[in-house]
Amino acid sequence: MFEEILVPSGVRSLPLDPKLQASVEERNRQPALGELPIAESKRRFLAARPLPAGGYGDGVVTEDRTIPGEGGPIPVRVYRDGAKEGPLPILVYFHGGGFVLGNLDSHDIVCRRFCRGQDLLVLSVDYRLAPEHPYPAATDDGWSALRFAASEGASIGGDPTRLALAGDSAGGMLAIATALRARDEGGPALRALVPFYPMMDLVAVGDYPSYRAFGDGSSGLTTRDVEWFVDLYCARERRHDAYASPALVEELAGLPPTYTVLAERDVLHDEGRAFAIRLGDLGRSSTLVEVAGVNHGFLSTDLGLDSVDLVFEGIHEWLGRRLAD
Repeated sequence: MFEEILVPSGVRSLPLDPKLQASVEERNRQPALGELPIAESKRRFLAARPLPAGGYGDGVVTEDRTIPGEGGPIPVRVYRDGAKEGPLPILVYFHGGGFVLGNLDSHDIVCRRFCRGQDLLVLSVDYRLAPEHPYPAATDDGWSALRFAASEGASIGGDPTRLALAGDSAGGMLAIATALRARDEGGPALRALVPFYPMMDLVAVGDYPSYRAFGDGSSGLTTRDVEWFVDLYCARERRHDAYASPALVEELAGLPPTYTVLAERDVLHDEGRAFAIRLGDLGRSSTLVEVAGVNHGFLSTDLGLDSVDLVFEGIHEWLGRRLAD
């Protein structure tokens, strides 16, 4: 079953929101990612996403801890609404940043939006990053996190029988790759998969029409940015691997119901759309949310965008049905 939802309702295309346009213009005044030392790119990415000094005052409580991983302990952050009591469904979340940038803080706001006022526990994963830890380190950490949620989720107030995966950009790909591995390994069972504007194809970077439309930097993320991420993350001979480029996987049967959110003005738009449509064509439950007038990463901004609230209203309703007792 395939369903397409347009946000705002009935609108497929809009100019880039002025608040996002201002961010793009400021970004374009800075050196490109490949022009800076990698450590400086990592620092700037985090500096652009600071946590508010006084907190959000949203009633969400968090706990930082570590879980076991194949490459050593993995830092994680557990989120839940302080008014909710467990055991709660567990959503394992993977942040974006091209497998090179980001950490638990950079996407804190997204995890809060998932669980604010909801019967949901979020397990955010600080997986290993490239270039220090190239593929498959991130996918191994994603797999470790899911197995922890399934075997030890009760220890953090979760219900290991009600599991979901989510992530944005590189984290969206990691969520999909982890779901594929769970299918291939015979479990853990998943009830839902929620990728936001996922990277899907490391082989055909630049080849999709959305790269030609938006890859010049006029909407933020550039073709050159993605090439930089991919070169640091994955050796060329491994880019056809199923968990490195899920777009190339021929058999998608066995994946859980999927809710894919895409930004209209995004180089990654077309590969994400192709994935959602393929799932529907195979008879899988696939909902595609197309958001007009926004760019890559809009869901992790704190700019007061109406579209963010609309998207999460839909996610909460959909997840509530998938994760109910």
